[in-house]
Amino acid sequence: MRSRCAVLFAVLALAFTLPAGAVDLPDRPLTLAECLSLAKLCNPSLVIARQEVVRSEAGVQGALSAYTPNASLVLARGRTGGTVFVDTVAGVIPVSTLSERREADVVISQTVWELGRKESVRGAKFALGASRASEQAAWQDLALSVSQRYYAALAAEQLVGVAQATLAAAKDHEKLVKARAQVGEGAPVDVAPAEADVANAEFSVLQAENDAALAKAQLKREMGVSPTYNLRVAPPESAVEVAPLAPLSDDLKLALQGRPELLAARDSIAASQQELHVAKTLEYGTIAVTGQYDRGLTGPSDETSWLAVVSATAFLFDGGGRAANTQAARANLCTLQAQEQQLVNAIGLEVESARLDVETARKSAQSAQKAVTSAQAQLAAAEGKYKEGVGIFVEILDAQQTVARARTNSVRARYDLQTALVALRRATGQLTFEATK
Repeated sequence: MRSRCAVLFAVLALAFTLPAGAVDLPDRPLTLAECLSLAKLCNPSLVIARQEVVRSEAGVQGALSAYTPNASLVLARGRTGGTVFVDTVAGVIPVSTLSERREADVVISQTVWELGRKESVRGAKFALGASRASEQAAWQDLALSVSQRYYAALAAEQLVGVAQATLAAAKDHEKLVKARAQVGEGAPVDVAPAEADVANAEFSVLQAENDAALAKAQLKREMGVSPTYNLRVAPPESAVEVAPLAPLSDDLKLALQGRPELLAARDSIAASQQELHVAKTLEYGTIAVTGQYDRGLTGPSDETSWLAVVSATAFLFDGGGRAANTQAARANLCTLQAQEQQLVNAIGLEVESARLDVETARKSAQSAQKAVTSAQAQLAAAEGKYKEGVGIFVEILDAQQTVARARTNSVRARYDLQTALVALRRATGQLTFEATK
């Protein structure tokens, strides 16, 4: 039986700690919601957080078990011996005894009431609430991290397209310069800068492709999937309309009510208060009401016994150990309360910073798009002047670099805005699975 249980436990542990191998990884571009679903299945950080919940659930069950009867079967078999002194005519002489003992007893006991038992159960339940809130916080942290990597991967892929478009334009300019130089309409000295511009553009494409591969590798790590998985990301079907932000006071209220870290901190404080109450209650003594029933099953006389006891114990001297327990519980409570205030202050700063990031990213995205339009117009003008023989090739190079920078800034600003919006939802505690779809 033991071997079978051990094998079953090993199989379950292997299946639970290695979920990624059992997950069917799609062979298609993944949306953000699909990336989050895979991360929820594969990332080991959630397994760790879940085990804390399981441990706390076991703690509640252990505390509640004090309210239920305890039944045990006691089996004993062996020999007993000793020496007795028998009074005879010749005097008192020692006599050795030897007997065989075979006993079986069923013992049922129940603690009807015990000082501090109720508070212990309450503390265990508060600890369970704290671990559940911590599990939710772990999920929100993971969702934020995966979302950031997802948008970074999308931006990196689009920057590859920007680099490839810049390379194509550089090759067109090289052809134009060489064609004009061959017919004597352009300066031969412009050929070398045009060729150098093509070489630089080719290097930029390679660098952009490397950055895109690295961004996908980082996303796979956050998701917890295999590095060999051919991950592809699907861009959003449509641009997300960014609504005006709610007042700062509303976001702060949401954060103080919904941040799982705060909920966990408050439950931990409540659990610590129960621990302090128990420590103070048991500092000088304890009281309990217990009952027990003992039914003998074998033996020379199948004895049956029962007892009902009200016991009170006063601790006269223990070297200050129980007073030290009370002092430690009080110090732990003060620490948790101070940490809660630190967390409130940090969350306030996080919410305000996230709001500022959203506003900055929104304005940057608008400015970047205008810069792209302006840069493209300047490039078209420079190309037109050069073809008509009234411009120089350096103007085209400068304008092309301006277009490349503007497109790059536009891509980054657009996805910086998406990342900032996700970070704001995380700061206010609203980053649920549904909110990331």
